[in-house]
Amino acid sequence: MPSLPAASVEPRHSCGGAGGAARADEHLPAWHRQKVKVPKRVWGSGAYSHGAVAYWAQIAALAQRQERCRAAVATLAGYMGDAKRTAERYLAELSTPGPDGEPELNTVRHTGADGDGETAERWIRTTGRGEHFAYVPVLAVKTLRRPLFVLYCALTYATATQTPVTAAELGDVLGVTERSARRLVDELEQLGWVTVHRRAGVHGRHAYEVHDRPLHPVDDEHAGPDTHGGSGPDTNGGSLATKEDAGLTDESTTQAGGAFRRRRGDRKWVAPPVDTAGNNDGGHYAAAAEAPPALRGRTRPAAPQGYTGPPLSLSPRVWDVLAPVHDLLPRVSTFVMRRIAREIGRQLDTGIWPEDIRDQITRLRAWTPTERITDPGRWLLGAVLPVRSRCGTTGCHWGFLAHTGTPCKACAELANDHPPPHTSARPHTCSACGWASPTPLPLQRCAACRTA
Repeated sequence: MPSLPAASVEPRHSCGGAGGAARADEHLPAWHRQKVKVPKRVWGSGAYSHGAVAYWAQIAALAQRQERCRAAVATLAGYMGDAKRTAERYLAELSTPGPDGEPELNTVRHTGADGDGETAERWIRTTGRGEHFAYVPVLAVKTLRRPLFVLYCALTYATATQTPVTAAELGDVLGVTERSARRLVDELEQLGWVTVHRRAGVHGRHAYEVHDRPLHPVDDEHAGPDTHGGSGPDTNGGSLATKEDAGLTDESTTQAGGAFRRRRGDRKWVAPPVDTAGNNDGGHYAAAAEAPPALRGRTRPAAPQGYTGPPLSLSPRVWDVLAPVHDLLPRVSTFVMRRIAREIGRQLDTGIWPEDIRDQITRLRAWTPTERITDPGRWLLGAVLPVRSRCGTTGCHWGFLAHTGTPCKACAELANDHPPPHTSARPHTCSACGWASPTPLPLQRCAACRTA
């Protein structure tokens, strides 16, 4: 029965498994040369991260054994060159339900005969009959960076199905820009995993030849991580998030907006400084002339402009309703008068009779002394026109029935059931004007009489 090699013989990676490709050794263990089917729903749907795709392939390789994958999380992290916390995050991502509601990774806990817990058993979701997949070697999972492995899966699938692809289509699969996709393809070609035949495909596209093993060994000394347009190397949740430097990204681009704009270093286009010392009287130079009107900024008028819109006009039906308060309308502004007319028109459109609204205005005008109406517009909008009835009976306005003006019996019953708060039986009366107040008055006079 084949067994897993010790973790010490695994190829060493930097943090995140992004240390480039390892040296292609001719004496690798046999299972390093095995191949797995990675379905397109995993690497081509965009639902899973690049690291989750790599862990899917690694678990699929280990699950081909009879006892399936029984490697612990720490062992899986050692195989992939990651920390244990990173492996747990990718395993949790694969264990959650996917776009179709099914998880890609299943885990079963086992307990030995002595009662002690054993390593969990894991297996991945199998590739369905007729489902598209990429048949890739496990060696690519271990030696390639995560984005390069997803790109390798896409190129393997395109080569097997004889599908011509472009850099823009590869960028959509990887979730990067077209420029970054071209740079990843160049890096994968330098590592020897693919051979790119420039402009040898259909309609002048590149033709790709995928290899199961790198064609040439890779030096351990790496030239340094590629910034890929300003973003730092993969640090598993720790992107450097630096701003883009035009000096480092001087390659051509096909994105919308054209190439990058560079700042001139000679500064020859800067005009000499302007001497404005003579703009004031008494200087060494003559006073500057007044700026022309075309160069002046907008100035605020000294006084606000009056109303310049169309004159106010009321329809006959609105004017007939406002007949009881014609003497108050000259004190109402044009803006408020338009609001009053709109409110009356709205009530008329809802089916209320004009006589009902006019009777309501007449009744409240009789109840309210003229000297108490300090703002006629506010009084009409807030106290007269709103139809307020406690009982909800049709035709009841402020506790009185329309047309007749008799008190509403339903409102009276509600008042008896819910009496108002207790007040003094003998309200306090102003000794000067006789105004009754529910609260005591200082000096037996109301505020209006005290100021008179």
